[in-house]
Amino acid sequence: MAALEDVEGLSEVIGRAIQEHLEHSNINVAWPQIDGLVRPILRVEAFLEDAGPGNVSSPRSERVASRTLELTGMMTPGPSRSPTVPRQDHDMMSETQSHSSDATEEGLDTSDARRKGTGGLRISQKQTIQEDHSEHQRQMQVDTRNFPKRKKVASEKFVFQPSTLDKLIIGIWEQLHGSINLDPKAIFEQFQIAPAGSSDVVRQSRSDVTAMDMLSPSTDCTHDSFSQMNVFCRKVTQASRVCRSIEMIVQARWTELFEEQIQFRTAAVPELSATKHRKAVFMEACQDFGWSEKELRNKMAIWRGYKEVKDAAGWAALVFAGMGIYRFCKYRVGFDKDAMRRLRNLRKRLEVAADTLHPHWRQLLAIVGESPTLQYPGHPHEWVVFEDGTDPVPLRQTYPEQNRYFAFEHIDESIIDESVWGCEDPRWMPQPNSVARVNGQYICASCGEQQSDDSKANGCFCFPSLFGCVKRKPPPIQVFRTPDGKNNGLLALTSFERGAAIGELVGLITKGVSGRDVMDSSTPLSNYQIWQERIGNYTRFANHSCKANAQSSTFTWLDTQRVIIVSKGIDAGTEITLDYGDKYWAGLDKAS
Repeated sequence: MAALEDVEGLSEVIGRAIQEHLEHSNINVAWPQIDGLVRPILRVEAFLEDAGPGNVSSPRSERVASRTLELTGMMTPGPSRSPTVPRQDHDMMSETQSHSSDATEEGLDTSDARRKGTGGLRISQKQTIQEDHSEHQRQMQVDTRNFPKRKKVASEKFVFQPSTLDKLIIGIWEQLHGSINLDPKAIFEQFQIAPAGSSDVVRQSRSDVTAMDMLSPSTDCTHDSFSQMNVFCRKVTQASRVCRSIEMIVQARWTELFEEQIQFRTAAVPELSATKHRKAVFMEACQDFGWSEKELRNKMAIWRGYKEVKDAAGWAALVFAGMGIYRFCKYRVGFDKDAMRRLRNLRKRLEVAADTLHPHWRQLLAIVGESPTLQYPGHPHEWVVFEDGTDPVPLRQTYPEQNRYFAFEHIDESIIDESVWGCEDPRWMPQPNSVARVNGQYICASCGEQQSDDSKANGCFCFPSLFGCVKRKPPPIQVFRTPDGKNNGLLALTSFERGAAIGELVGLITKGVSGRDVMDSSTPLSNYQIWQERIGNYTRFANHSCKANAQSSTFTWLDTQRVIIVSKGIDAGTEITLDYGDKYWAGLDKAS
């Protein structure tokens, strides 16, 4: 077969591909015979042949590509190996060049014998430099970066799901900080329950419009009728929720009386065994309920779970329990001593939240003979709780060493220091497109939607729990006594997903404060400070951490800059921390 012309660059491509592959392989293991060579090389040659049928013995063409690679530098270094010879690449595109390469191999010096490499590991050819994130961990007081976005980060690691007990506890906290209304008078006074057979089954006490009229398909679907139906549905839902709470506390009390009745009969007639007395009391209950033994026994198993939860976590756990308590008490998954210990540690904390957020909830306990008097009145963040179940203490009692006359006022909106700013608000943010506004609308700089306190006009939902047509509610956060000597801190009762608002940092808007804990912020027009020593909200008690799980950011609402705390992803039961920044530690005089 006639000689073919060389393909330019073919040897270079083949050699580069083989070299790159060998650099990521352990040739000592793949080719054991290489250990017996003094200076191993790899020679690769390429030919052209006819692979068609009947041409098995057809002659090959002349060599079209050839490559020789030095393997000494790619082998695993031995314990006492001498310095290797630099790797050399040779291109041979003709028969003459091939013979020259063979002659070079025969002339290699064999006196440089090396010891056999025994290691199975090979030094990496590429060095990766990892960035030290610790030097970027501490930021300025108000983080200039954008607040964390609500994006779920996919994790390759296995993530444990919350247990049945965790779901029960989180459900209780969510009910406590929800919109539930447990005032019996405020609910049942709204309705008049008519006797059976009456046409007006449920009638509002302050209106002539009956529920049957609103539910009728012939009713015109107007805005007024829809609003009335919203109010009516909310009241019925609230009444149903109250009835469910009453049902659980009555069933828990019945279980206690059932055991007391057995003890009473056993003491009165000691001749009979406790088992026979229990059977007699059980049959009496079946007759009064009108249920079979199996039906009552199944219900008693759940009611007994209600009683055990009440004994550990108190009546508040039953009144504000979500739907998960039924499953928890029925299947009793995780119903052990450790679960009861966790519930006992939560008892006082649940009562603080219930008394401060729902001051009428104890009136329901009067049904079972409990006292309706509140034990922890006042603001929900006026009490400092303990994770070990110790009795809560007032906030001012936790600062006797720093200031015996400590006083703190909880406010929802910041107050302008008129002695400094007069009637102006230094947080005002002029919008660049204010001239082109339509009817004086406020446009969000983050999402580009219209901002308004009117639910019909508002289109900005960047932080719906703080701004917009919403009434702010106390978040699921408690002020707790930290175990590491930081005095008070913030404890997340439920999880805060990444990008969710924890709260707005409010206080006295002033300037020129030095030597005190203060938050610095600025607008394009002025610099100002938020001082929370005497007035503010729960954000005052957020502690510092170099690896904080929340950050302070600025957000403009209705042309007014607000400083908010945004979550980076916080699990339930975790302390909420911020990075105060280098400016805080360098400029604050802690001795004063």
